[in-house]
Amino acid sequence: MITVFTPSYNRAYLLPRLFEALKNQTDKRFEWLIVDDGSEDNTKEIVEKFQHENSLNINYQRKQNGGLNSAYNFAVSHTQNEIFFRVDSDDSVLPDAIEQIYENWHFVQDDKKKCGLVFLTQFENGSLVGTHPFNVIKECDFFSYRNIYKAKGDRAEVIKTSVLKKYPFPQFEGEKFCPEGLMWNRIAKEYTAMYIPKAIYIREYMPDSITSSVVKTLKKNAQGSTVYYRELLFMKCTCLYFIKNSILFWRYAFYNGKCLWDNCKSVPFLSTSIGLPLAFIVLGLDYLSDIRSRKR
Repeated sequence: MITVFTPSYNRAYLLPRLFEALKNQTDKRFEWLIVDDGSEDNTKEIVEKFQHENSLNINYQRKQNGGLNSAYNFAVSHTQNEIFFRVDSDDSVLPDAIEQIYENWHFVQDDKKKCGLVFLTQFENGSLVGTHPFNVIKECDFFSYRNIYKAKGDRAEVIKTSVLKKYPFPQFEGEKFCPEGLMWNRIAKEYTAMYIPKAIYIREYMPDSITSSVVKTLKKNAQGSTVYYRELLFMKCTCLYFIKNSILFWRYAFYNGKCLWDNCKSVPFLSTSIGLPLAFIVLGLDYLSDIRSRKR
C-alpha cells in the first residue's frame, strides 16, 4: 500500500485543494499521512472535517515544530506501508497518480538494488517542470541523473519505505532544514531508481516556500548546507561542477559555526584553494544584495 505523505506548517488554507485531488484519484489504495509540524492555524480542524467526510483513509499526526526534515523522518517512522510518496501541501496530483505508481511498481518491487520510481512534475497549465533527458523508462541513480544527464527541476519521487528508514534526513542542532539532495546522493551510492517519463504531480511555488528563498534558507541552516556541498566534493563529477560546489561550500561555511581551519580540514585542499577566494566575491555580492533589499 502507498503512504501519501504531506508535511504541513500553517497551511490549512491549502489542504482542501489537495484533499479534492486525492479524492479524485482513480485508485484509492493509499493512506494520506498528514504531519502537522506544530501549526498555529486551524489545520487540525480542517483535517477533522476531512476525516468526518470519511472519503479517504487519513492518518493525522501532530508534532512539535522542527522543520521539513524532521517531519519527513517522523512520517517515515510512522508508516508501515511499502511505498512512500511525498506530496507537499501547496502542490497537487493528477487523477491517475496512484494508479500510475501501482502500474509501474513491478519495475522495482522485487529488485533489492532499486529504491523506487521517479515521475515528472508539471505546472497547472500542463507544461513540464525543468528538463528531463529520457524519452523512455530508464534506470539511473539520483546523482547521475542530475550531474551526468543534466536533468533540471523537481521530480516526484516514490520510494520504498524500507530505503528511507535506512537513510533518514540528518538533523543539526539549532537548524530545521538541510538540502534534500544530501539524502538522495547518499541513497544513490547504493541504489538506482526507475525514471518514468510521465507527469503525475502538479507543482506550485508559494511565496513562503523554502524554494522561493533558497539562499536565505541555506545560510540560516549552514551546518546542513555545508555537509551537503562537502559530500558532493568527494563524488565523481566534472571540474566545473567541483569548482561550483567548492564555491558554494565556502559561501555557507562562514555561517556554520566552525572555525576556518576545521572547515579547511573537512574538504579537499583543491576545494579550499579554488573555492575560498571565489566565495569571498560571492559573499560580497550577497552583502550588496542584502543592502538593496533593506532599502526597498
